[in-house]
Amino acid sequence: MTKVAILRCDSAAKTCPAVGCVTAALNKKDTFKDYDNVELVTIITCGGCPGRLGLNQIKQLIEKHGVEVVHFATCMSALKPKCIYAEELKEEVEKMGAKVVIGSHF
Repeated sequence: MTKVAILRCDSAAKTCPAVGCVTAALNKKDTFKDYDNVELVTIITCGGCPGRLGLNQIKQLIEKHGVEVVHFATCMSALKPKCIYAEELKEEVEKMGAKVVIGSHF
């Protein structure tokens, strides 16, 4: 069972109920299709630009809850404007030991 967390844009979260992200994860569709078994541990927001609050939460999720993969929700890469901190956040999450997947659903 692969433990997954989804990181989403704080601004987008104000209008998006995350149904696309949750549905894709639970039904192993789109960017979740290659998992044998997936456990969606949580969905968090970045906490607002530049995303430091989200990084603190991800560190806890990795250390205390065994999260192995963090999906950056589609809102971080597909909406305009795109998250200007996404690449930096990705590097930091990978340093913590988790894999990063860009996108959640199509």
